[in-house]
Amino acid sequence: MITVRGLTYRPSTADTPLWPPLEFDTDSARLVLLSGRSGSGKSTLLRILCGLLPGFRGGQLEGEVDILGQPAPRRPDGRVGLLFQNTDAMLHSPRVADELLARAGTVRGRDTGDLRHGWLADLVEQLELGELLDRKIVELSGGQQQRVAFAAVLATRPAVVLLDEPTSNLDPRAAAALVRLAAGCAERFGTRFIAAEHKAKHLLDLIDGAVRLDSNGARAWSGSRGSAPPEVLPDPLNLEMLRRLAAAERPNGDDQPVFTCRHLSCRRSGRLVLDDIDFELRPGEVVGLTGPNGAGKSSLLLVLAGGLKATSESDLKWRCQRKRHTCSRVGLLLQNPLHQLFCDTVRNEVALAAENARRPAAGRQVEQLLTAADLSSLADRATLSLSYGEQQRTALAAAMSGNPATILLDEPTHGMDADRLERLIRFVLEQRRDGTAFVIASHDQTLLEAFCDRVLVLRNGRLD
Repeated sequence: MITVRGLTYRPSTADTPLWPPLEFDTDSARLVLLSGRSGSGKSTLLRILCGLLPGFRGGQLEGEVDILGQPAPRRPDGRVGLLFQNTDAMLHSPRVADELLARAGTVRGRDTGDLRHGWLADLVEQLELGELLDRKIVELSGGQQQRVAFAAVLATRPAVVLLDEPTSNLDPRAAAALVRLAAGCAERFGTRFIAAEHKAKHLLDLIDGAVRLDSNGARAWSGSRGSAPPEVLPDPLNLEMLRRLAAAERPNGDDQPVFTCRHLSCRRSGRLVLDDIDFELRPGEVVGLTGPNGAGKSSLLLVLAGGLKATSESDLKWRCQRKRHTCSRVGLLLQNPLHQLFCDTVRNEVALAAENARRPAAGRQVEQLLTAADLSSLADRATLSLSYGEQQRTALAAAMSGNPATILLDEPTHGMDADRLERLIRFVLEQRRDGTAFVIASHDQTLLEAFCDRVLVLRNGRLD
């Protein structure tokens, strides 16, 4: 499917190329897994394959890339579709139906039907978008937007589809549906797929090709489905070790709650998204929050952080019990880190967040946070030049710099490889020793159960 010879790319802001010359061939594989550590250049490679780079960002690109026997596009031409890691960057219409119809309208010489018939109707059914067609895209959850974006890419029926972390914001049911649809397209239309993923359990039984990027270049494999060797797959997370770490210092539960909410409800654009929720959080407690896409997880975190207003009957009480002389009440990591990065460099971002919390951090404290988030080598980099995972770690360090009593994390594992995810979990467990409480929204039930003190399940705006 893809043949790469001597490929290098040096961004306009860098002094050296991202990789040594890449050499690999995926042969006739239909579903290829692209893996590598966060910051290894997976998203960059996908953008090169579809013609987005160098583009307006510039940089120096050398080498040859063939896709299905033809040179890769130097600018997007419809042959290769890309599902962005950040779906905000690719959804432009006001409503879901408008987005799908607009995408299908760009196809020439193909009958894609409408939202009730033909290929578009198939997409709506298989991705369970029927109830979302009249919804405003900006009001959807991150997982719902991801499903809409995938449908929008497939609506044009490209020959090759590139997927950047396609299941990262999806609940297990939606992730399985996405993978089934990709496999169906491969069989029905001969569509080829390349999926960059850190957590590939949904794909392992289907992939017949794999490419892993590292500091030495690329390792490639192609063969029969389900037989990929470990050296081309993402590194696994050591869940047993994390369980032991978490069990060693669980809070005793005798302290007064950091916050208590009773009858918490919230409306967004007239829709009841949270309904009569009761729960409390104690110092040092790590609480997981899970549930289907659109259940209200992000809305709940935004209410707790003060970004959304609860209804008048809601009762929410906070107590800052930190022993230090100053603390902010809440630190928040949004699902999309770009929504909370404002400064030109990583170091300035972390320092600014501390100043906004009226807790100017000494240089040493900022450096400690940068080290804990594995950002020291990136401290003077522009935040917009970072990978998605690096931006997420930057936003997390900034959220921590105000010494918050409670930290709310919305899908924090998105874009993180196993090594950095383990560091994040260790960081969470270290912070709770000082009394910091956490609420972590995630679809990874196994991960949550490995280190959370308890896991809450949210469905249709209510706690089970």
